[in-house]
Amino acid sequence: MPAEIAAIERLLRGGKTKVRLNPTWEQICRENGVGQVIGREIHFTPDDKQRLRDYVLAEHGIDPQFDSRAGGRMAMARKDASEKLSTASVFGHLLVMATAGQSTVRVTGKGVSTPPGSVLSVLPDCLNAEHLHTQKLIIIENGGLMPHWADLQLTESWKDAVILYRGHRENARFVADIAREQPGHNLAWFFDFDPAGLAMALDQGRGNALIPQAWFDFGRHTAFNQPKTHRNQMNALKRLKVRGVGKVLKIAEHMEKEELALMQEHLVLRQVKMSALSFE
Repeated sequence: MPAEIAAIERLLRGGKTKVRLNPTWEQICRENGVGQVIGREIHFTPDDKQRLRDYVLAEHGIDPQFDSRAGGRMAMARKDASEKLSTASVFGHLLVMATAGQSTVRVTGKGVSTPPGSVLSVLPDCLNAEHLHTQKLIIIENGGLMPHWADLQLTESWKDAVILYRGHRENARFVADIAREQPGHNLAWFFDFDPAGLAMALDQGRGNALIPQAWFDFGRHTAFNQPKTHRNQMNALKRLKVRGVGKVLKIAEHMEKEELALMQEHLVLRQVKMSALSFE
């Protein structure tokens, strides 16, 4: 896997959107269901690149976009006369959060909640992690959903939940630390409902996956299903069928039969009721 990790690192750190077609990248793309082959190149969308980053983080505990100069301009100013040497984004070190139902977060000792249509950006050191442990916590893959968190329909046991964006810059490392410390019964991951998404949730090794409550009602003819995306994820499906047991295996078999791939955006937009599938 070192060659694959190195290739993903070069793609992400170089800010590239395409690479030359070669056996290493063919394997990476088959494994993760990403990329579009155009001639002798493979082109990647921003979502593709985020999925590759999540894959390496989940499988190997390595952030392929890690940069030793990360931490923001304030941190760099303590080390060098030019704070502009920092490669961090202005807001990339902040945790992006929202509070559904009656949940709250404590920031610098004060309880905070977010009304619909708003999100909260928090310095990691200002967040009370012990208070967060008492709350349900949902970590979502797609940051574009954060402004629309109020449309996420949750079952009764999860309706009072803190929603946290997975991160895409320095904040991804802070989120990974928070997830490791969060009690498993109060932790859920929200990825796409497809083989790659469910495999990534399973790769976390603990907690729950947020999935449609009536997952068995969705099939190949569902209006927003993407069979082509499903067919690009055969390796992820195989991983699920090898590692999955019980309900996970049943869902994997249903996905295979119906060529199912439902994206997070559609699940939220259509206000599909979501429930927690436990890995504990």
